[in-house]
Amino acid sequence: MKKDDKKVNFDLSTLTLSELIEVYEDITDFLKFLDEKKIVVEEKVEE
Repeated sequence: MKKDDKKVNFDLSTLTLSELIEVYEDITDFLKFLDEKKIVVEEKVEE
């Protein structure tokens, strides 16, 4: 399967304002989730 076969294409201009707002909220919620789940690697400091 080529890389382009995995892409999802849709036309945002076909959505209503309320649908666009819902998409925006879903995306921002997902980004917040990712930010909260970010794995922080702590460096060990040798003394």
